[in-house]
Amino acid sequence: MSKAKTEQIALPALRGIMGDWVFYSCLMDIVEISDRVQYAAEVHQNKQLSDMIQRQLKTGRSDQISKYLKTQPERFFNSLVVATYGGDPNWHALSDIRSKAKKPDLKDLDDDTIGSVGFLTLRGDEKLFALDGQHRLAGIKKTVKDGLDQDPHDELSVIFVAHKETAKGLERTRRLFTTLNKTARPVSKGDIIALDEDDAMAICVRRLIEKTDMFAGTRVAFVASNNMPVKNTSSLTTIGNLYDVLTILFTNSRFDLKKKKADLQRVRPPDEELDAYFKYAKSYFTALRRNFEELDEFFDAEDSSAVVGEYRGSHGGNALFRPIGLEIFTRIVATLTSKMSLAQAVKQAALLPRDLNEEPFADLMWDTSTSTMLNSHKVTLREILLYMLDCSKYSEGKLLDRYRRETGDDEIELPDQLV
Repeated sequence: MSKAKTEQIALPALRGIMGDWVFYSCLMDIVEISDRVQYAAEVHQNKQLSDMIQRQLKTGRSDQISKYLKTQPERFFNSLVVATYGGDPNWHALSDIRSKAKKPDLKDLDDDTIGSVGFLTLRGDEKLFALDGQHRLAGIKKTVKDGLDQDPHDELSVIFVAHKETAKGLERTRRLFTTLNKTARPVSKGDIIALDEDDAMAICVRRLIEKTDMFAGTRVAFVASNNMPVKNTSSLTTIGNLYDVLTILFTNSRFDLKKKKADLQRVRPPDEELDAYFKYAKSYFTALRRNFEELDEFFDAEDSSAVVGEYRGSHGGNALFRPIGLEIFTRIVATLTSKMSLAQAVKQAALLPRDLNEEPFADLMWDTSTSTMLNSHKVTLREILLYMLDCSKYSEGKLLDRYRRETGDDEIELPDQLV
């Protein structure tokens, strides 16, 4: 057991009650958290069940969180929830604060308020384990293990709850563990696009909307998903799809700033890099406009409704006016950049057909019998289009087999290659 675990510490804290839980909201040094707090294996007496909880901790997440702690000056965590048992935790209220308070706004504090402020002391032999925030804990432990370059160390908010090592106590703690983890919800994609100041794709989406004419006004639908509202008659795509398109470009295209998605989401790039990402995104849509007449027509129109009505509707229309189609073409362009520049890749992709009622879109992306979109054949459709440009990762035989199986047409043949 390390020295830190055997020493007594006093943590500034607030004491509160919610339901039948008494809890202590404390400030705790990041190194103390790393040394003292363990994972939630204690929730189960059965070792296999405990091991199953441990397996949920993905190494990649702890690496990402550790990098965030090391590189993000504006880092911030919400509270860890930690169960404690054993040892001798003690609560010390600052009951004498009223007698020393000179300011009139403190002299009338009631006893309950005064009794909720104080210190929680830990003797050092307590067993502490995280009920909520296990991935954050893993990132903290990795950061401290790798060597922490902080002076002073970060202080985090930690909420302590009491755990009893009885059958009823285990049941109660397990219920709290699952409640905390079931009710937690990730930040929505829409909130990320609208508000995130670290995510490179979100920042560039906002810049495309605010600093260019291409997606100004109603030219993009403010919908966080890839589902274009049926009644929308003026937008090329949704902001959710625009975010996905930029993600594909920034993570799959061959260019100097190519990075993993998690790296682009968690740590804000330097301003000059952000400018470069935005320039790359803008150059992509400029190249699309230059090589695809229908997109030039859209971006050039004062009123985009007439153009959208021509290229998207119950009649089918053009693949680029569907979020799925724009995503597929972007993946094709990103693949082509392994052999050529972005501008050349877009020019090559412009050789491909786009009419939803024609092969290979018919019955892979567009259901010709019901006049509805199909979402489950994106890989096959993308690879057939790449095959037409002699770039598919599949053999001709395998691709033909997928094409026939997914269209339900045993007689269909692959389209002719274009290059």
